[in-house]
Amino acid sequence: MVKAVFFDLGETLVTQNIEDNMVTKQALNEIAKLLPRPATPGKLFKIYQRGYRVNQALRSRHHVEIPVHNWMRQLLRRAMGEDPEEGLLERAISIIVDSRSSNTVAFRDAMPALEKLAQGRKKLAIISNISSHQVAVEILKRVRLMRFFDHVVTSAQTGIRKPDPGIFLYALMQFGIRPGEAIHVGDSEEHDVRGAKSVGMKTVLVSRRGYGEATLADYRFRSLAEAADLFGSL
Repeated sequence: MVKAVFFDLGETLVTQNIEDNMVTKQALNEIAKLLPRPATPGKLFKIYQRGYRVNQALRSRHHVEIPVHNWMRQLLRRAMGEDPEEGLLERAISIIVDSRSSNTVAFRDAMPALEKLAQGRKKLAIISNISSHQVAVEILKRVRLMRFFDHVVTSAQTGIRKPDPGIFLYALMQFGIRPGEAIHVGDSEEHDVRGAKSVGMKTVLVSRRGYGEATLADYRFRSLAEAADLFGSL
C-alpha cells in the first residue's frame, strides 16, 4: 500500500518563466550594486559561470551539494579580492532567493494532481536537487503549493543530491515508512527514476517534452494530468 508520494520540484511541478541564465543575470545585476568595489554585472556573470562549471562537476561526480552560502561567498571573494562581510553575503543570497522564486510558475496540472492525492489522504513531500532550501520553500509558497506538503527535502538541506540513495532514504525517514510504501514522481530518468528505484521505491516519470529513450520507471506519462487515474487509484 502506498502511504506517501514524493515529488521532484523543477520541471515536474514548476518551471521558470524565463531562461535560467536570464534569472541569474538579473540577480547579479542587483548584487553588483551592493559591492564596495565596482564590478560590472558582466564580470560577475563570468565569475559565476567559472564557479558553476567547477561546482557542477563535483555535484555530478560525487552527488554532493554546494550550498548557496558557499558558492556565493566564493563568487563575492573573487569579485572583490577579499572575503565579503556577512551582511553583504546575506543580502546577496536574499537577492538570489527572491529572483529564482519570483520567476517560477507552476504547471497547470500540478495543483489538480496534488488535490487528488490530498483527497486520498496520502502523505506528500518534495525531494529536490537545489542549492538553497529557502528557494525551494519560497517557490512552493509563491505558486501556492506549499500547503500540500508535509516535508520539503532538498540537497541543500541534506548535502546529498539525487540520484544518491541517501537523499531518498532520508526522505523516507521523515515519514517512518519503507521504500515499498512510497512512490516518487519526477522528470529525470537519472536523478529521479534510477535514484528512487535504487532504494526500492516505485517510480513515475513525467516526460513533458515527449517520450525519448526507454525508461526503467514503473509508470510513464507526458504530464501530471495524464497520471490522474493512477493518482486516484493509489
